[in-house]
Amino acid sequence: MNIDLKHIIFSFSLVLISCNTQKSDVLKQTACIDTILKQDDSLGRIRNDASKEHSLSNTILSYTDALNALDYSNCPESFSSAFKGHIDAWNNMMLITNKYPTLRGEMHDVFDSIKTTKDSVAFKIFLKDIWDTWDTIEKVKSLN
Repeated sequence: MNIDLKHIIFSFSLVLISCNTQKSDVLKQTACIDTILKQDDSLGRIRNDASKEHSLSNTILSYTDALNALDYSNCPESFSSAFKGHIDAWNNMMLITNKYPTLRGEMHDVFDSIKTTKDSVAFKIFLKDIWDTWDTIEKVKSLN
């Protein structure tokens, strides 16, 4: 075998290894995104009901602490960053919910109550940010 053919075979082997590694990375990233979204779904259901017994701020803090504790190591950076923005949006909501420590009920019902208070304008801005950051997560997910 001449040197050029050996070089071609070696180069082709490197390309195949690289392709398999990239495919493996994509599968890991997809699995990571799916896992995070499934865990968020479960944590969100818990969050929605936890405010029946705990303040909304404590409920949000428990939710965001749990989200921060998830393993994002195999997720694409764009997804991890988008999710961090979503967590931040939830934490920012506590600037409003801290003012209503005695409100109890399913989270969406408590939100409806806050919408009728003097803090409704600020609340709606923070709520919009939560939805906007979720939209960003959905967009980033669709790109992966």
